[in-house]
This record gives sequence, structure tokens and C-alpha cells, in this order.
Amino acid sequence: MFRAFADWLATTSLNNTFQSTLWVVPTSQSIHILSVSIVFASACLINLRLLGIGPSGRSVSQLSATLVPWIWRALVVLLLTGIIQTIAEPVRQFVTPVFWLKMGLIVAASAMTAWLARMIRRHAPVWDADATRPAGAKALAVICLMLWLAILTCGRFIGYTWSFYI
Repeated sequence: MFRAFADWLATTSLNNTFQSTLWVVPTSQSIHILSVSIVFASACLINLRLLGIGPSGRSVSQLSATLVPWIWRALVVLLLTGIIQTIAEPVRQFVTPVFWLKMGLIVAASAMTAWLARMIRRHAPVWDADATRPAGAKALAVICLMLWLAILTCGRFIGYTWSFYI
């Protein structure tokens, strides 16, 4: 099903424009990587703080209030640059199972981030103090970090495994 769509998309004028304009794909990939860095660094700072690792100068709620908006903005940029890359190389994306795994993991990590940010915002004093932080906070932080790492890994594997599926 997705292969037929990918083959069709590869014949469109937009695909041809992206492929024939030398700067589109590398620029999109560079912006994509920078945005990945913003998301991952922000997620790491929040989750490592939940784990009690690193400097304790800022509370969990302060970090979350500052960094979660950066995560959302960077995810929008990732969506836009990802669309460009998918239009430019549709077969590479759509035929690779790891691409679909990455998309599912992004949905899961984004949902967890949204839920966590909402809980921290609503109950900041509880989340800020180590003594009153919910019991599962550390497990949640580890799961979030693992999800974001898995997304990074899947993103790298797309480029190295897609040719196995064509």
C-alpha cells in the first residue's frame, strides 16, 4: 500500500524539484538534525533532573516551563523538514519498517512529554520536591529517555536499512 504511494510521490513535480535543487535536501537534513538536538537536549535536561542527576539550581517545574515549549517548536520544525525529506525520497521512507517504528515512537514520546508537562504544571510543588515527587517519576524519566534514544536510533537506521526493502 505505502509502496504504491511512494512510487507515485517519486514521480511528482515537487519530488523532482526537491531532487534537482541541490540545496533542498541537505539544508532540510541539517535543520532536521539541529531540531533533533533541541528536542533531545531539552528532554534530557528535564528527565535527568527528575532522576536527580545534574545541577539542582532549577526545579523540575522551572525546567519544564522553559524547555517544553522548545520541544514543541522543534517538533513542528521536525515535522516540516521530515515532510520535505519524505517528498524528496519517498521510497526510502515509506518502505522501511524502522521509519514506521520511528513515527510510532514519536507519537508515544510526544504523548508522554505532553502528559508529564501537564502533571508538572498542575502539581509543581509536588514534582519539585524530591520527597513528594510521585513514586513512578524516575521510571517515567527513564522510559522517556529511552523513547527519545530509540527515535534517534531509528532515524539513523532509516538511511542504512531502506535498500534492504526495495
